[in-house]
Amino acid sequence: MKTGILGGSFNPPHKGHLNIATKCAEFAGLDRVLIIPSNIAPHKSSAAFVSGEDRLNMCKIAFPSPLFEVSSIELDRGDTSYTVDTLRELKEKYPDDELYFIIGSDMFETFTQWYLWDEILKLCTLCVASRVKGFKPDFSSYTEEQRRKIIYAEYEPLELSSTELRARLKSNFNCEDLLDAGVAEYIREHKLYDDDFDEYRAALAKVLDAKRLYHCECVSEAAGELAALYGADVNKAKLAGLLHDITKRLPEEEQLALAGKEMTALEKSNYKIHHQMSAPVYLRNNGITGDEEILTAIRWHTTGRAGMSLLEKIVYTADFISADRSYPDVDTVRRLAKISLEHAMLYTSRYTVNYLVAHDRPVHPATVDCYNDMLAHFGL
Repeated sequence: MKTGILGGSFNPPHKGHLNIATKCAEFAGLDRVLIIPSNIAPHKSSAAFVSGEDRLNMCKIAFPSPLFEVSSIELDRGDTSYTVDTLRELKEKYPDDELYFIIGSDMFETFTQWYLWDEILKLCTLCVASRVKGFKPDFSSYTEEQRRKIIYAEYEPLELSSTELRARLKSNFNCEDLLDAGVAEYIREHKLYDDDFDEYRAALAKVLDAKRLYHCECVSEAAGELAALYGADVNKAKLAGLLHDITKRLPEEEQLALAGKEMTALEKSNYKIHHQMSAPVYLRNNGITGDEEILTAIRWHTTGRAGMSLLEKIVYTADFISADRSYPDVDTVRRLAKISLEHAMLYTSRYTVNYLVAHDRPVHPATVDCYNDMLAHFGL
């Protein structure tokens, strides 16, 4: 029997996951596909994780076809979910099966950094699933023998992440085309992604349009994941990310009035940074939050500065890598953010300075200071 394996956090499972599993099964001629929710994924943060039981139950709803079999093997084992351990266990359980491990093209780019990745290729055939249009796999890091254990399933992908979907749910966006109706009902019934931020969302809804609200939810999700990864306060990071653009749609004269006393002539002439200066004043004046750590992180989220705190770095970086971002280098910045915040910030501050100079626009001194600070961090 040819058995496929699709693992993941499934937080929540969505139609992108179903699309990958179905297309890879067709491409590789699989007899069945095991759907395996992870316990603690080594490459994921736990910032927005719901329980293993809930994710298992949602997978049973999201993958109803007889082709799919939802397995609790990693949840039952507990501890960190390493792929090689799961494959070893499955090889013992199904010694006569050909195993095909399905991996998204985004994860394949870092596959050689996985724990015992070379043993994984001995235990199974790697089925690389296209996650974005135009992806071309790079096999240069593999021997000829290893290359024979990798197949690439190219098809029309449904570009969607669970992080993006959680942001859509909190923004009350229509998710019918992305999420099984049964899964959506399960999420509502069990209040899975409630975060007690509804009063803050009500404040945002008074001054922001739907598109900007969605961006704020995406930044909140990204900030929470970074906070969990780097040991910061997850709730503070998520709230700072949620509120960071609260004055973005206020009239320019109102933003200038809020932040006018602090502004230099250069800042007054650059409308793109008015919101980062007016937002802390607005939040404090309207009694939305007086938390100085959050207000300071919002104050510097666009320009950055030298000597940023951990929370400031998180909100600054989250704004660059949020799920709704689509600028050309965003995937590079997302990969760097998983290595260190400083790697991501060196790249983004350099990117910003180069962009502004190329377009003959003034560069805020704090952005130059941020860039120089990151150079100093790496001893450059």
